[in-house]
Amino acid sequence: MTKSTVINPWYKEPWPWMILGLLGLGIVAGSSVAFIGLTNPPEMVTGEYERLGRGLTDTATRTGQARSLGLFGQVGLEGDKVVLQINAHDVEALPETLLIRFQHPATSGGDSSVVLAREAHGRYIGHLTVTPHDRARIIVTDLAQTWWLSGRRAETQGPITVEPKRL
Repeated sequence: MTKSTVINPWYKEPWPWMILGLLGLGIVAGSSVAFIGLTNPPEMVTGEYERLGRGLTDTATRTGQARSLGLFGQVGLEGDKVVLQINAHDVEALPETLLIRFQHPATSGGDSSVVLAREAHGRYIGHLTVTPHDRARIIVTDLAQTWWLSGRRAETQGPITVEPKRL
């Protein structure tokens, strides 16, 4: 008795299609990752953030300077006004203008900055153009950025405490 074996053409066998399917899936996945990467470039990081990146910005020099000056304060948002009450060892030595930055928790497109002018003894006022995010990080600094205070805005109403701490 002779046994005859039927040889199917390659395209009727399951194994080549499985291998081609895996290779095709790799091509589709790689193309998708390349498309996402090219259409969503990383955000531009500028200033002193360039060297360390957005998440690691403090080398403890600014917070140490703020601690040595005895700085701490509270930030209040009253409609379109920002009110900062700041305390220091020598409040009169503080500059006439300060900068306050509201950093969005996820994207720099939601960041905003306000220049505050001195109104009274340790009290500074500025006007908001954009309402900051409910969970924004708040950074108060002099214009030369030799020191800074930071705090986090919570969803609750009321003043926000800013103190010398690392970001």
